[in-house]
Amino acid sequence: MSVIDIGGAAPSRDKLPADKITYKDFSTMLFSYDDHALTKIQGLEELRYNEIPEVLAQRKKDGETFLEKTEVQSLIEWKLKFGTYRPNLASLVASNSVSDVRQTTSSAFSIFSSNDTPNPAKAISTLCKLKGIGPASASLILACYDPVTIPFFSDQLFRWLHWEIKEDKSTKRKRTAESKDEGWNRKIKYTAKEYADIFEKTQKVRERLSKESGKEIKVVDVERAAYAIAKEIEGRIISEKTTTPPPSKQRKKNSKILSPSPEPSP
Repeated sequence: MSVIDIGGAAPSRDKLPADKITYKDFSTMLFSYDDHALTKIQGLEELRYNEIPEVLAQRKKDGETFLEKTEVQSLIEWKLKFGTYRPNLASLVASNSVSDVRQTTSSAFSIFSSNDTPNPAKAISTLCKLKGIGPASASLILACYDPVTIPFFSDQLFRWLHWEIKEDKSTKRKRTAESKDEGWNRKIKYTAKEYADIFEKTQKVRERLSKESGKEIKVVDVERAAYAIAKEIEGRIISEKTTTPPPSKQRKKNSKILSPSPEPSP
């Protein structure tokens, strides 16, 4: 990790939304990533975050940047264990030829690097020509090529970037937006349009935190912090659902406590 200042307890929920999180709280959540990472992906973490990005950086210096079919398959294996498992995806990716993977990844990296400013759209579209590769998988491949500016389209990053804290008008208390369309449960379609939105929002978070801290914040760090935040929030939501009685039952319970006992009949 390139940005870690301190550890500590997780910040309160209202400090965690992407448009409000401070550099200090961001560092705390980034520091906790390893505590939240699934055991089943730990063997692939080094490959995803270090080995393949380093291989690509060296190939770029050598003048020819591409990924081998086995490297793409390893990234997809990490993705499937990291997020939602789709049994047919691995076999589809495996059906690509070695030459097609080399040529397509090389073309995508070349297209991306030719832009004056980071713009992943055409490179993502090129990578999607490979069988089994959609916008999310394509973003993972491109994120290994440029971990500074390109985000991986993960469920956790998507939901964190769209998560809001709203005020309950009836109680004037802050609440998380958890409706179908605007909260932690927002449905994801994994489209190129959604990825473009993720890219734009991630850049805003990165630029704001970089300005606040005076340090370069890499998008790969934003991605990992988002994962830790997601696991923290999901855990709190589950805890609240299992420990807080429904409002109607709570009111009924309170009424029993507050109502005086009837006096005995004369």
